[in-house]
Amino acid sequence: MSFFSKLTPPSRVGEKNFERARAAEVRRDFGKAREYFEKAAAGFDEHFANLKEKIKAPRPSHLVMAGISYVRLGRNEEALSTLDACIGMKEIPDAFLHAGFAAAKLGQLDKTIDYWSRYPKWSEERLIGNVLKEQVALLRNADAPDLQAACEAVVEEAHKQDKKNTRDRLRERGKRDGPKNKGY
Repeated sequence: MSFFSKLTPPSRVGEKNFERARAAEVRRDFGKAREYFEKAAAGFDEHFANLKEKIKAPRPSHLVMAGISYVRLGRNEEALSTLDACIGMKEIPDAFLHAGFAAAKLGQLDKTIDYWSRYPKWSEERLIGNVLKEQVALLRNADAPDLQAACEAVVEEAHKQDKKNTRDRLRERGKRDGPKNKGY
């Protein structure tokens, strides 16, 4: 740990490690992604504790990044409360997507359907929007809904969306890093 790392605000530690984790996921380096998500979650935990002391509200972008990190680490109950707080402040597509994952991992069918059905229609991430619509219909109409299979289908499509976003960004060098309505 260097001298300067002690001066870095915990929110920045969370943001940078979250970005590194997402990049590792796109490369399918899941071991490295987990390491970065752990560091991101720890940074956001510290940041939220500091804000609570000061009686300040966190930014929605920090809430969604923390919530995604919690989902990836299996901290699903924390993820749900964090993502619910985010959704209450701002409609961020990934908050609905990952809140649905957390609810599915907790076996909460109704909540999973609710979150995924409220995924914003204005989102530019069409692959994810389409698979969520499809999975919601399957979950609603199935005699024995399989939340794990739904999650796997959504994960696969989300990875395709990430790859598409990366290709688009490389094609349009000098422009935004991702879809402009990503939210973080």
